[in-house]
Amino acid sequence: MTEQHDFMNRRKILKKGEVLFELDQLAETAYLVREGVLVVGCSSPNGREVITSVYFPGEVCAGLSVITGSEYMGTARAPKKSTTVVTPLSRQELMTLMADNAEIYKSLLLTQRDKQRFKDRMLLGMVAESCQQRTASALLWLHKQAAAEGLTSRSYLCRQEMADLIGSTVETVIRVLSQFRKKGLIQEFKDSIKLDVPKLTALALSA
Repeated sequence: MTEQHDFMNRRKILKKGEVLFELDQLAETAYLVREGVLVVGCSSPNGREVITSVYFPGEVCAGLSVITGSEYMGTARAPKKSTTVVTPLSRQELMTLMADNAEIYKSLLLTQRDKQRFKDRMLLGMVAESCQQRTASALLWLHKQAAAEGLTSRSYLCRQEMADLIGSTVETVIRVLSQFRKKGLIQEFKDSIKLDVPKLTALALSA
């Protein structure tokens, strides 16, 4: 996105786990992710957090909600293990950017479509897929999103957040990731993770 406008120089730093906006609040501000990731989710009836999406650097969170004047579709926050830097954008500022570059609106639509597809996949997976398959799918999706922005496969989410993303328990996620390590499907380092993409893809698609 262009940096020629002064408002693009604004930065808001979110501490680990800090909430940016709440579900059902009027969406008056969109947020361009600059560094780290933005986690979006909601609470289930039993009070458990469900992560519905993750926004990476270069992506605009809540852009369509701001344009249409609707409510935020989830609660957004920094992940629990790292900080996040965003640029706040008003509706007028977002419209200015789109007037400069029509591809920005297309990008908003494609980003929303991709995240909705992943959300649908996880919901279906809770019924039809094993935890191993859902974990493999989530790792591949996060890797794809990071790669699309030219980033390394940094490990942004903690174990609990991975569980909240795939609809499982933290104990199960820890066990599955341990199995993946033993099978050579993943290699975990301090702040990054390396995937065996072909093998994880085969696992995610297995019947």
